[in-house]
Amino acid sequence: MIDAGALRAEWTKFTSIRATMVLSLATVVVSATFGWLFANAAAGEYATATAQERLDFQPLDMGTRGLFIVQLLISALGVLVASSEYGSGTMHASLAAVGRRGRLVAAKTLITALIALPVSVAGVWLMYTIGQSTLAANGAPYVSPGDPAAVRLLLLAPVVLTLLSLFGLALAFLLRSTAAAVNVSTGFLLVPVLASASPGFLRNLLHTYWPNMAAFQTVSGASELPPLLAYGLFAGFIVVMQLAAFAQFKNRDA
Repeated sequence: MIDAGALRAEWTKFTSIRATMVLSLATVVVSATFGWLFANAAAGEYATATAQERLDFQPLDMGTRGLFIVQLLISALGVLVASSEYGSGTMHASLAAVGRRGRLVAAKTLITALIALPVSVAGVWLMYTIGQSTLAANGAPYVSPGDPAAVRLLLLAPVVLTLLSLFGLALAFLLRSTAAAVNVSTGFLLVPVLASASPGFLRNLLHTYWPNMAAFQTVSGASELPPLLAYGLFAGFIVVMQLAAFAQFKNRDA
């Protein structure tokens, strides 16, 4: 059970650390900025595209390419929720105040999700709105809010990003270092970027089954897996990471 006092304490710690507040704001600002940048570039490409290229134009994908950068920021936000205490040496004090390790982990997990979700919603919705508005303003095709693809993006992408914040939190418990956890998170999440330069079998494997790629491919409607299977793969990976983090935190000195 999550203790209300522990949850309030985690909220106080989160709001008192400048890096977490700045990173939350930066995630939203970067989302909006990349929505405009990628959409503006795509609109320029559309203006000079051939007839076939115009038929193949995917406005929603063009305006949301920045999600691959935003996922790094939201994961880093999760890292800071735990790693900041290891860095400052206050983890022992937090554990002494709460009394039970499971209660502390649960409080940090919940506060991370409660913060990451509205940040993710704001980021994704701004990216979509600015991106599609930019395309429309430049005479390129755009996707309206009522389109099923837009609804899927606006509802599911924030959930994926929120779960990625828990991935960052788990890495912080496992590695106990902000730099190490952020580096591992960044490397792991960007592995699918290498897929285009990989041999056919490996390329298909990364595009289809790599956890964050499986989730984002489903958001975009491009996944070869059934949606429930793709999300199950992603969610299962997050659960395994959380369980591993809890096991290590429980069995090692804080």
